[in-house]
Amino acid sequence: MHSWKGNDPFLSNFTENNKSFCLFIDVNEYILFADMNFQYPSFLFALFSIAIPILIHFFNFRRYKTVYFSNVDFLKNIKKQTKRKNELKQLLILLARILTIVFLVFAFARPYISTDADVADHQEETVALYIDNSFSMNARSEKGRLLDEAVELAIEIAGSYHPGTNFKLYTNDLHPRHQLPLHRSQLIKELLTIKISSSTVPLSSINNRFNSESKMAGSDNAGTLFYISDFQKNITDIHNFTNDKRVSYFIPLSPAGVKNLYIDTCWMEVPAHGLNQQENIFVRIKNISEENYSNLPIRLFLNDSLKSITNFSINANGEVITNLKYTNITGGIQLGKIEITDYPFTHDNTWYFSYFVEPKLKTLIIYSDKKYSLEGLNYLRALFEDDEYITFEAMNLQNLQISKLPEYNAIFLTGIDNFSTGLLNELSEAVSNGTSVVFFPNPDNRSGNDQFLSKFGAAGITGIDSVRQAISGIDYEHRFFQNVFQEKKEDPAMPEIDRHYKFESKSLTREQNLLWFQNGDKAMSVSPFDKGKVWIFAFPLTKSNEIFARNIIFVPAIYNIVLNSIPDQKTSFTIGKDITVLLPKSINIDIGTPVEIENKETGNRFIPGITITNQGNRIEPGNMINEAGHYQVINNEKNLASFAFNYNRNESDLKYTGIDELKDKLKSAGLTNASVISGTEKAFSNIVEEINKGKQLWKYCIAAALLFILAEVLISRFMQ
Repeated sequence: MHSWKGNDPFLSNFTENNKSFCLFIDVNEYILFADMNFQYPSFLFALFSIAIPILIHFFNFRRYKTVYFSNVDFLKNIKKQTKRKNELKQLLILLARILTIVFLVFAFARPYISTDADVADHQEETVALYIDNSFSMNARSEKGRLLDEAVELAIEIAGSYHPGTNFKLYTNDLHPRHQLPLHRSQLIKELLTIKISSSTVPLSSINNRFNSESKMAGSDNAGTLFYISDFQKNITDIHNFTNDKRVSYFIPLSPAGVKNLYIDTCWMEVPAHGLNQQENIFVRIKNISEENYSNLPIRLFLNDSLKSITNFSINANGEVITNLKYTNITGGIQLGKIEITDYPFTHDNTWYFSYFVEPKLKTLIIYSDKKYSLEGLNYLRALFEDDEYITFEAMNLQNLQISKLPEYNAIFLTGIDNFSTGLLNELSEAVSNGTSVVFFPNPDNRSGNDQFLSKFGAAGITGIDSVRQAISGIDYEHRFFQNVFQEKKEDPAMPEIDRHYKFESKSLTREQNLLWFQNGDKAMSVSPFDKGKVWIFAFPLTKSNEIFARNIIFVPAIYNIVLNSIPDQKTSFTIGKDITVLLPKSINIDIGTPVEIENKETGNRFIPGITITNQGNRIEPGNMINEAGHYQVINNEKNLASFAFNYNRNESDLKYTGIDELKDKLKSAGLTNASVISGTEKAFSNIVEEINKGKQLWKYCIAAALLFILAEVLISRFMQ
């Protein structure tokens, strides 16, 4: 006799003493009741209702009418046969009625076969559900969008638990409100509000979050955690899970087909942007599908105007790099985007970018009272004096306001023979923030020259070459000289320099020679220094070298230095990855008015954090930016700057973790309480019920009861 898993002692005594009930158990114990339990065992008291058909059977006596016959001998055999058939018929009807009542009672008692002899009571545990709402869940299966399917499954799971169960909900957004336990109705309400998010969270973060919240709540129960996701490989970090007592179920959702065409990244050929400069932007496009595409359009918009359009072709599971060109015809903030067309993943069809074009470039010339310094000033003034694009100022070293140095794009030093520590520090800070410094050495004081060169890590002076030499070499391939010369001559007519300094060779510096003498000595070089550049001439700009100032090379060399003094700009940022944005020091903020970030498309604003640094004001939007697009920095209702944010492309490369691979990862991680649930063709609530309560048998009991009712009807009608 099997022990009854119930808490009612009367029911236990009943099963011990009632012979007919025990006989029923023994007959079926190897078929149905090997390890059967009842969810509501108190309903079994209704088995006493079996007495009703028994009493009806014994007290329902028929009254017979006597019919006289002259000769009844031939009726005796018929009477005996009819009586036996009638008794058998009544017994079968009685049995059918008893079994109907038994199976109806069983159905209400909700019998089930336990899947584990040690299954604990799940009513008091916390049940957590993780819904993956990343972009990849926009994919469609035969049942519809994966996110919608995940929400429906979560609602089914909630419906299969006891009404008093505590639930926790996790999504990629990790909303603070989801830290509190939810009742079933609250959970369903939250589930119906879930939308696609730009955030991605590794599964280990969800696991660790549930662990920490359970410990903070002082819960001794390990709980159950359901993961409903498409399990992209970039988030399925099961090896980072902790091996604890938690029961985890992984429910993979598979799209009908893996197909995505997207813009992976974009970059500018030249990271600095000037007025009337031709821009060349490169676009990398990837194809995650088995289809080849030909002559698809790609469009470039700048300030809401179509600037360029071209076509591209791409092979299956391949990538291609294409480019688009246009010209900056206006100054100020430039807002651009590049678009392709693809479905159902649309978040990666667009790439936003933004940069600033200086409407005018500011140049400062610092000079001293020495004759050779004033000579250099005159040559530079003659070049910039009537220029509409480049404005210049000249300041004597004695009256220099060093705090304003970062406001200039380019600073020329003409024969300065003495550098104070304060001047060198301010120059260094200005160059670090993107300013270009152009150094013409003084002809008399080598120590002053060495002060400057040492501060910027440039090669030091080793001596003076007093032999008059012509400049003979030009680095035509350098971007500095692009579009300057119509033809590249091996022996161009270049000026002869009266005398020049010789420099030590430093192989570790990133200095590049742009002009050089016949003997190989450098005449002009450029060195990057943080965000700015240091331009060094090997000879002074004096009257003795006036031939250089009047040569054809002078104007493009000096003018291009200013044009190339525009600092490199980062044209785009990644949501969730770039959490700070630096405003250049040249952008002044009114500290009496709050700084706001505005989404240009929606108009929504928020106040970010701001940190003041030596390099400028660091804007910290945190996690407030979660939509791709252009964002403007507003201060005192003025648009100070603009930044472009794009979605992370991790969700674009559709690589899923298969069911077998998922099982192998669970096994390798030693997660013995974790399992994968697949094959959700049948109602998912039934699957969860089988997990928690074993194999449900009440439906079979209903079917059996109906079967015995039908048997009673057939016996009554057809058995004579």
